[in-house]
Amino acid sequence: MKALWFVFIFFNILFSQCIAQIKTAEENNEEDPDPGVPVVQTSLGKIRGKMLTTLYGKLFYAYRGIRYAKAPVDDLRFKAPIPVEPWNDTLKATSDSLVCPQPGVLQVVMSEDCLKLNVFTKNVTARLPVMVYIHGGANVLGSGHSLYEAGPQYLLDHDVVMVAFNYRLGALGFLSTQTAEYPGNYGYLDQVLALQWVSDHISHFGGDPESVTIFGMSAGSMAVSLHLASPLSKGLFHKAILMSGSATNHYDIDNIYWTRKLAKELSCPQYHPSDIVECLREISWKTIVNKCAEWEPYSFVNMKWNYEVDGKFLPEHPSKLFAEGKFNKVPMIVGFAGNELDFSVQHQENNTRLLHDLAVSFDMYAPEIFLYKPESSNLTPDQLKSKRIWNFYMGSETKELNVSNLHTFGEIFSDAILGHGIHRLVSLANKDTPVYYYRTDYVGHRSLYPDNYGQSQGVGHADDLQYVMPGLWYGTQMSEDNPDIFMVKRMTQLWTTFATTGKPTADDVKEWSPVGDSNLAILYNGKSAEMGQWPYTERYQLWDEMFPIEKSGVGCHLPIMGIITILVLSIWKLS
Repeated sequence: MKALWFVFIFFNILFSQCIAQIKTAEENNEEDPDPGVPVVQTSLGKIRGKMLTTLYGKLFYAYRGIRYAKAPVDDLRFKAPIPVEPWNDTLKATSDSLVCPQPGVLQVVMSEDCLKLNVFTKNVTARLPVMVYIHGGANVLGSGHSLYEAGPQYLLDHDVVMVAFNYRLGALGFLSTQTAEYPGNYGYLDQVLALQWVSDHISHFGGDPESVTIFGMSAGSMAVSLHLASPLSKGLFHKAILMSGSATNHYDIDNIYWTRKLAKELSCPQYHPSDIVECLREISWKTIVNKCAEWEPYSFVNMKWNYEVDGKFLPEHPSKLFAEGKFNKVPMIVGFAGNELDFSVQHQENNTRLLHDLAVSFDMYAPEIFLYKPESSNLTPDQLKSKRIWNFYMGSETKELNVSNLHTFGEIFSDAILGHGIHRLVSLANKDTPVYYYRTDYVGHRSLYPDNYGQSQGVGHADDLQYVMPGLWYGTQMSEDNPDIFMVKRMTQLWTTFATTGKPTADDVKEWSPVGDSNLAILYNGKSAEMGQWPYTERYQLWDEMFPIEKSGVGCHLPIMGIITILVLSIWKLS
């Protein structure tokens, strides 16, 4: 069983075999531009690209490594991004930039000077729908690199323009002192600036700035949900696709705790904001990244660095904003993989001591690994969330964790980290805008979660992204005779028709109806695509009960207010 911290750590292992292919920083760029590729004139300057080929042999233009912000180094580290200034010479944008600092073997191809983006288009004089990809990776890993994660070869077989970009990760992107000077959210503000760049300049690449679809997977999907909630992102996009993630969850977010922990372990001051930041600015990014990576002793899926409710990027908790209809109301596709994180704990199957301790001390582990606040010591055992979780999933009679029930234990991660937040987003947002809900059930031939014999166990987290864009962490790009190629055709059709019309359609999908009050429908995306009723509702109900949405100003939970309103109206009608 392959070791797993987060699914994206897997591609860092794969990349060690192909560093020679991806070490293409523009500082060492030796590739000659193709004479047939048009030079794009923007208000910032001229940009020269390179020719690439889609899955089915169509030629398209790739403009890669375009700076959208100044390098966030020195005094700009831990600050909001500054827009790029115009340049004089023609920018040679023929290969990907260095990626943002993160743990793993690829640190030879990383730099803090990473706030750059890629644009892929077939016709610079057209006005095509634009699809902007926000990468995942638990806010500590990943990139918009066209070779190993965000390949354009599948989507560019359709009539769209695709954009992918890097943003700051980990402490460099999300460190916060919860003050006006250092509020955090730098990684999200990078994303806002990248979207603003698209709005300002994409028309020069044949893209329609009035038809922009943002889409992301995992932490990228959570980011999409935050842009839906953020007033800073209003008007910068017109549709949204969320694959396996949403910020409408119960996470106990404590960036200031991790900020102080990092400062202490690097011998910096811990409390005065300027003292913390000025000290950390003098420390190399490698030291900061590698220190934070030490905080993953069991390699369980989690998110330590996350958003802040700062009053600007995010005025209130995302769940509250969606519940009150205070969000950017654009059509959405929202979905998840059938097994998500069910297999994410199997790398510990032989660690019998840890499994025993997890079982007998579950109430001690649960808040940390499932991201909620530790509970009062005054509660009785039956009142503890940890007891409710264990009894619901594992059974009150279960006393041990072992190979036979690790899959069930993994279901807790699936629901706590991802599933419940996605379910809550769909439940809240469909009242105000069309929401197309799906679950990916097709078990492909390549999975990030194989069993001990190399066979796919199910549809795990990120297994379905391979049908939307190629990346080296799945292996080589699919060929036309690959048995999974029909899923590439289906999902790219669904995604691009949605980007074009606001309604997803595909040749082999009869109809995909949006969610409605009387239509709790979901598309089960298996070998065939069929509509059905929502899955896992009892599982998600448990999390709804344990973590109700923040109270409104009159002191009632928002769902309860809806019930009270209905009762009052009913009594009024009877009278």
